[in-house]
Amino acid sequence: MMHIEEILTPAALIDLGRLKKNIKRMTEFALRNQVSLRPHIKAHKCIEIARLQKEVGIDGITVSTLGEAQTFLKAGFTDITYAVPLAPAKIPRVLDLAKGADLKVLVDNKQVVGPLAEAAKENDVEIKVMLKVDVGYHRCGVIPKERNAIDVAKLIHDSSHLQFIGILTHGGHSYDCQTREDVVKIAIQEQRSMLDFAKVLERANSNLRPEVISVGSTPTMSVIDTLEEGITEIRPGNYVFFDYTQVLLGSCNMTDCALTIIASVIGTYPDRIVIDAGATMLSLDPGPIHIEPDCGFGKIIKDYEGGTLEESAIIASLSQEHGKVQLVEDSDLHSKRIGDFVRVIPNHSCLAANLSERYYVVEEDNVIDEWIVHSRRE
Repeated sequence: MMHIEEILTPAALIDLGRLKKNIKRMTEFALRNQVSLRPHIKAHKCIEIARLQKEVGIDGITVSTLGEAQTFLKAGFTDITYAVPLAPAKIPRVLDLAKGADLKVLVDNKQVVGPLAEAAKENDVEIKVMLKVDVGYHRCGVIPKERNAIDVAKLIHDSSHLQFIGILTHGGHSYDCQTREDVVKIAIQEQRSMLDFAKVLERANSNLRPEVISVGSTPTMSVIDTLEEGITEIRPGNYVFFDYTQVLLGSCNMTDCALTIIASVIGTYPDRIVIDAGATMLSLDPGPIHIEPDCGFGKIIKDYEGGTLEESAIIASLSQEHGKVQLVEDSDLHSKRIGDFVRVIPNHSCLAANLSERYYVVEEDNVIDEWIVHSRRE
């Protein structure tokens, strides 16, 4: 058995106990509210973690790339939602995947519906389609109050070999909140906007009544106890790991964070130390600067079990393989020597995970397993 300080740094560590606890908590939330849990596996891109999720009860997975879909299909996950608006060039790959999977795809405009329907008819493949809805994030999706939203749904329904099954949104604007109370408001608004839109669709055409009403981000699903009646599915992803952003948003506590980065000290100076975790390990996500302007590029942990941070240190800048940690005069980190280890909680665990090749799975300070990160994009 290997101790974590025997790992070649930098490396991504998963606390197995915390991971399982996070997975169980979200699953129980879904069961209490009688909705399907379709986790977004882009957060971890790991077969073993998805299997842990499946063991306690999920109803399929959500992916962000067709490469993820292919990888997890080969591992036995056949119920898949590809939750990125479809680009026409990807239609042949979608048709191929749909032959072996219960695949749902996403559209938010008329332009792709025609080519998708035509290709599906030519290949005699029926494709399940969901309409992406914008309830405030303003990234992708139809606007519920605009006539075009109904028109796109109707075009999907009327197209040969396409099956309109429902509507889907992502409450990504919850990440812009400054307080937990603000996130709760977004969570409620997200659900009510979708339920109102579902009624609009049904009034326009009874055939457009959504079978699936899918919502959810990790923040919005972590701060509420109950869901509005009529919501059928939730799709959080980050909840398996959490991160510093989620801590400040109120989604979790420090002691819930299951993914950390272990790094070595490679430089000591009067005002700083330098670690071997740079942008290729921690990512350049600036973190929740709207809440904590000087949060830096992740936080160095002081007491892992107690969930405390080195408040006298800021990971002030990252280059490709270097992290510069600025210290105040009385920082405990002044005692660090070359080769000593530090443990970092990333601002955005999903990006840090995607930059890693493998996870070292740990219990206490011992490595008990290694899991591959499937980060290919094709």
